[in-house]
Amino acid sequence: MKRLFFQFLYELKSAWRGITRNWALSLSALGAVTVSLFLIACFSLIGYHTEQFVSRAESGLRLHAVLNQGLDEAAVQQTGEQIRSLSFVDHADYSDKDAELELMIQEKGDAFSVYRGEQNPLSDAWFVYLENGTDIEEAAREVGRIEGVETVTYGGQSTLELAQLLSRVRIAGYIGSGLLLLLSMYLIYNTIRTTIYSRQDEIITMRQVGASNAFIKIPFEIQGMVLGLLGALIPFLLIAWGYPRLYSGLGGILFANVFQLMQPSQAVFWSGALLFGGGLLVGWLASFMAATKYIKAKR
Repeated sequence: MKRLFFQFLYELKSAWRGITRNWALSLSALGAVTVSLFLIACFSLIGYHTEQFVSRAESGLRLHAVLNQGLDEAAVQQTGEQIRSLSFVDHADYSDKDAELELMIQEKGDAFSVYRGEQNPLSDAWFVYLENGTDIEEAAREVGRIEGVETVTYGGQSTLELAQLLSRVRIAGYIGSGLLLLLSMYLIYNTIRTTIYSRQDEIITMRQVGASNAFIKIPFEIQGMVLGLLGALIPFLLIAWGYPRLYSGLGGILFANVFQLMQPSQAVFWSGALLFGGGLLVGWLASFMAATKYIKAKR
């Protein structure tokens, strides 16, 4: 155990020496990793909020299937069963003509209240909720083909289009995050590779006295992970400081209730996990690849 402890201290010291010997290149890689991880964290937060908005928008979309006049109760229930049997339907709620009139009064004003009672000219209807809001146009056509359904309407098409646009923005953000990760890996890879070449004589001596490949590679892997962790520190501090103030300033809502922001404690926790986990993984993977490639080439 004592030997392993001193070995770890040696490898840590060796990794730090690699950073300080090539401080200019390390600083350049550190700056790029910091910016990349900060943008990745921002893209991830935007992606999360976009996903939540899309889910809320789609859950609020529904079909309004108005039935033919004069259907008896059995025919109305049969129509409802046929609607519920469709694969894309989550559930359907019945709305009789009196309830339909009350909705019209709420939407268009008290002038329509004169139609209450026997003078009600409206028909019964079903409100149909879908499993996936993007299927709403096809669903409207399918429901409209059911016997007993007179017309099918749906609101929120503009909301659906906005949700689809934001989904594309989210996908673009994920692609951008992937490219930034690759850039970070490339910069750390080059830094480690330069460090290795600057210490070729030391590595040759270590191999001559019987050092294993793993023993030689570990300091470089630690160096890469240190760069990744340091690169994650500043973005984490910026988000931990800035997001709670943004949340407080906006009252937890962006534009409307459908744009509800994540709680600050959750945002800081998940951003920290993403930043430090991503920085550690990217730093280790890039340094592992650089060290492994060098050792294979010098066998």
